[in-house]
Amino acid sequence: DFKAVCYSQQIINKYNIPGESAEGFLFPETYFLTKGMTAREVAFLMIDTFFQKIQSIEGLAEKTPQELYDIVILASIVEREYRVEEEAPLIASVFTNRLRHNIGLYSCATIVYILTEIEGRPHPDRVLLEDTKIDNPYNTYKWAGLTPGPISNPGLVALSAAANPPKTNYYFFQVSDSAQGKHVFTTTFDEHKASHNLS
Repeated sequence: DFKAVCYSQQIINKYNIPGESAEGFLFPETYFLTKGMTAREVAFLMIDTFFQKIQSIEGLAEKTPQELYDIVILASIVEREYRVEEEAPLIASVFTNRLRHNIGLYSCATIVYILTEIEGRPHPDRVLLEDTKIDNPYNTYKWAGLTPGPISNPGLVALSAAANPPKTNYYFFQVSDSAQGKHVFTTTFDEHKASHNLS
């Protein structure tokens, strides 16, 4: 029922969402729900919370629906890529630099989304080379630009990072400490390859 509501035209129209569902706008938060609440009420509560929360992010509330949607899509990818909070803006800067130069985002998170959410497969331990060749518009290894829609429901950290990414010369990031979820950020492909050998 909840999923059906999130895909309903009524909710798309009510909140001016340019996509085909409310995915990306269901704010991740602890909610106190009362017994007997309908799926529609829960969805409205989560989306209303999203629009309340983004008031705290500089310049986000004034965006057009399409501009906001693009930021939510970017934030949804950042949400699935970062693990250390202070790195979220740097990851957003890498993706913004790539978008600006029409370079593919090459985000493993988008491949995982295809495998798990679109194809219904179990969560992979790692993304394989063959996975990056899947013919799907959400495949950021195959197509440059943003995915057609969000791949997660981003929180404030990712939304803030995507709305106001810092200006950097970074085009690559690579896990440097998988236990802590830390990355090393680089500008050139040669530096990226060198960092790959270090990890």
